[in-house]
Parts: sequence; C-alpha cells; structure tokens
Amino acid sequence: MGDLNESAGPPAGPLPLSHLIETAYGRLFGNLGVFMRIALAWTGITVLLLIAIIILAPQAWDGPGGDLVMAAIGAGTAIGWHRFVLREERRAFSDLNTLARYVVLAAVAALPAVAIIVIGTPAVAVLLRGLGDRAGATVITVVIILLAVAGAAVTLRLSLILPAVAIGDRSMTFRRSWAATRGRAIPILIGCITVQIPPWFGIGPLGWALQHLGGGPGTSGPGAGALVFGVVAYLVLLLLIALSTALVAGFLSELYLRLYQDPGPAPDSGPA
Repeated sequence: MGDLNESAGPPAGPLPLSHLIETAYGRLFGNLGVFMRIALAWTGITVLLLIAIIILAPQAWDGPGGDLVMAAIGAGTAIGWHRFVLREERRAFSDLNTLARYVVLAAVAALPAVAIIVIGTPAVAVLLRGLGDRAGATVITVVIILLAVAGAAVTLRLSLILPAVAIGDRSMTFRRSWAATRGRAIPILIGCITVQIPPWFGIGPLGWALQHLGGGPGTSGPGAGALVFGVVAYLVLLLLIALSTALVAGFLSELYLRLYQDPGPAPDSGPA
C-alpha cells in the first residue's frame, strides 16, 4: 500500500456527508451477520471480564475495571468493523498489539478535547464570576457545551489514524489526519453524531433502567425479576454500544477511504 501523495491533498469540494452516512448504515445493516459475529465475540469477552471483576473485586467496576471492560468491547468491535469495511475480513479478534495501539492512539486523539474542556471551563467560570448564580450557571453550561463541541471536532480531525491502525497502515499519522480533514471538522462531527442516533434511543433508556435498578451489574437488584431484567438489559445494552461503535467505525473508515487512500484489494481472510 503506497503512501499518500501529500502534494495532491484530499479530494476537493464539499464532503458528501449524506452519502457517507448512508454507506456506513448500508454496509452494516447489509452485513448484520458479520456485525453480530464481531459484536457477540466481544460481548462474550466483556461478560467474562465482568464476572471476573464481580467475583474478585466488585468495587473495581465503578473504577478502572469498568472502564477497561468498556474499552475492550469498544476497541475490539471497532477494529473488527474497520477491517471488514476496508479489507472485507470477517475476523472477530485482532492481535493484542493492534488492540493496545488502537486504545492508546484513541486516548491520545481524545486528549485535545479533554484539555479544551478542563482548561476552558474554569477559565470561563473565573471570567463570569461577577454574574448572578442563575445567569452564571446558564452561561457556563452553554460554554461547556460549546467547548465539548469544539473538543470533539478537534479529536475527530485526528481520528483517521484509527482505521489506519486497524489495518496496519503505518503511513497514517496525526499530522496527515489533520491535513486530510482540513475544512471538514463540522461535517465529520455531524456525521459521527448522526450515525449514533438510532442506537442511543435504546442505550439511553436501558442505561437509565439499569441505574434505577441499583447502579449497574456489580450491584444486586431488589428481587429475582429485577435481577433477570438487569442481566438481559445489560447484554442488550452491550450489543447496542457495539452497534453504535461499529457505525462510527464504519463512518471513519469511509472517510479514510475518501480523504486518504484506497486500501487496495482485500486479502484472503480465515476464520476468527
């Protein structure tokens, strides 16, 4: 796979956002069997990790243990779907080096967004100290939302590196991702939000229901019925999170193809 001709730059003209969103949806719902194979494999791993956490260190679920579980299913599902979109591979699992590199680079890409919010919010609060409590709270809330949007836009401009990592393309860097997405931050942000809307119609209510039952899988419900509901709801929640993750991964993969390079012919892929 050749490097990008940097002198040529990304394709000129507006980003075909509706086409990219439609393609991301169509590729996933047209290949539900592949998606379920990847999602169920990582859901199984997640459940095993969850059981181990509950048995060995129940309190860890609300700390790094729970974060690790969510990172595992998110990165594993994303990598599997990137590889299907870009290489037509149907493997559920990737090597640990790719998984670790994906998680680390995703965290690095998110750092600017975190920095913008963490630094910007206190600074704005200090500047608005003279306002009344209600007016100040309203303005700060609006500013936090705007900072979050700005931070997400910056992070997404760096995120073309993620599909590249999934397929082992070492030519992609944060600098090249930033260059390829120049002038397209808002359409990319709109696209990533749009593809996640349907799954979040389920994720939101299920998350609320699980919290209402007792705060998550690490706690006991008020009865056997609530426990059964909690287990089923949690498994469905994991699948919906996997669906949301795959849709974003698919959208980023389509962006990678359009703005960076064609990954070339798909190699033969064996069983997972």
